[in-house]
Amino acid sequence: MTRVGMFTALLAVTLGAESQEPQVQVSGGITAVALYPDDSRIEAGRSVSADLYLQRPFLNGQWLAYIEGNSNLDPGGASTLLIEANADAGSALDPDRDGRIQLSELYYQFSHADGDRLTAGLLDPSSYLDRTRITNDENVQFLGASFVNNPTIAFPDYTLGAVYEKPGSGRRPQLNAVLTSSNGLADNPNLSYSQLIRLRGDDDGAFAALGLGWVSERRLVRVGAWVNTRTHLILAGDGRTMENYGTYLVFGQSWADHAMSLRLGLANEKVSEGSEFAALAYRYRWRDHAIGVGLARTFLSDSIRDPELSDSTHLEVFGRFTINGSIHLTASVQHLRHSGFVAAESDARNSVMVGGMRLHYAF
Repeated sequence: MTRVGMFTALLAVTLGAESQEPQVQVSGGITAVALYPDDSRIEAGRSVSADLYLQRPFLNGQWLAYIEGNSNLDPGGASTLLIEANADAGSALDPDRDGRIQLSELYYQFSHADGDRLTAGLLDPSSYLDRTRITNDENVQFLGASFVNNPTIAFPDYTLGAVYEKPGSGRRPQLNAVLTSSNGLADNPNLSYSQLIRLRGDDDGAFAALGLGWVSERRLVRVGAWVNTRTHLILAGDGRTMENYGTYLVFGQSWADHAMSLRLGLANEKVSEGSEFAALAYRYRWRDHAIGVGLARTFLSDSIRDPELSDSTHLEVFGRFTINGSIHLTASVQHLRHSGFVAAESDARNSVMVGGMRLHYAF
């Protein structure tokens, strides 16, 4: 879909909705990020992203469209070479790996009177699993990818599928069941929409997950299991393939102005480069401002026996100042060790400190 075609379709939907009640609800934001590594071999990284959400109630549910855009990435910049440093960069790219504007989600969400919901269409599976209250939002919370989602879960990118959600009641936990294609928009070679509906390729498969959650005002516990049946080459290098699968746990606790979260993950070490994961995050909130500290470690699979690869460690400290309800300014410092598992002393990603500034405007 071209940019002109995308905006033409969006305009038609918007104008059509505005001619009748209820009207389309519009929200979104713009985020600008600048990263400054202490290694002269890595250039400063600057990126801009924009998010636009359109929601329209319809019958017993709602339609939702999500459009996002990214600026181009500098091949030698921090957001490109340090893959964990900026979760806000590179989420909307064209086949040349330049930034673009894209329709990332378009789905219908049916809501039953008892609270059950069924969502179907083009969606992001990670939005329904592995969620915490103080991470997951790279616009105003932790910027590092290690704290936005669990890297051991083989989530597809924006993809076609369905999600069933059943709320908890009493001791009964919340239930989320996800079934999508294993190949999302960014997982396909040409990053094209036509490849999303191709179901007969050798590399095509399914992503399925089941999550349970116990959520109260102060505490959150989520556990789940997942499988990705897309072709995965065994890391031993003998040409065999296997499915990837794993489990995850999320724990969150808040008290007064404090909150913390713990994430754990396991994946099939025979095909998953990062087979184990643990992350601990803490946030202190004063009025509308916040300070956060996070430490994450992704463990290299035992199936990889390369002396130049090692476990990856990620530390982030940030301070967010809210200018008003719509404008947030965040300063951060990140320490990355063995980014992308690279452990060679001669590599620029071995151990790097990265200073950062982020400006986010929400509307």
